Amino acid sequence: MTVLVVGVPDGEQLELLRSGIQRNPHFRVVSHAHDPAVALAHARVLLPDITVLSLSAGLDSLDADPGVRRVFHGVRALDPPSGVVLRTAAARMPPAVSGLAVEGAVHIVREGDAEALLRALRTIGLRRASCDPDEMP
Repeated sequence: MTVLVVGVPDGEQLELLRSGIQRNPHFRVVSHAHDPAVALAHARVLLPDITVLSLSAGLDSLDADPGVRRVFHGVRALDPPSGVVLRTAAARMPPAVSGLAVEGAVHIVREGDAEALLRALRTIGLRRASCDPDEMP
């Protein structure tokens, strides 16, 4: 499964996230972008299976940040849509963000919870692997 990482600046934090994702051999980070416009451009070209989108600590809703909202809706509108893992730095899960979870397609995890991140990636990966385009109407 290919993974696009969005919202994490270059440096140690990005490398830790990348290595944590790639510790499972089924997931490969193919690109990363901190800027929303660049992230969408990468997504349109690469069509990632999964997008890991990091939210800032003060963000309690996607509507609070137009760039994040554009990335979220942009990757979900791809054909096929990218699964999304929203990583939140908030101390507690913002209710407006928790309402975005979609079984098997959109997951919310706390920043630093490596096991929850890998569970979300596996869930999205299993759902995508079981999709049979021949069965679609």
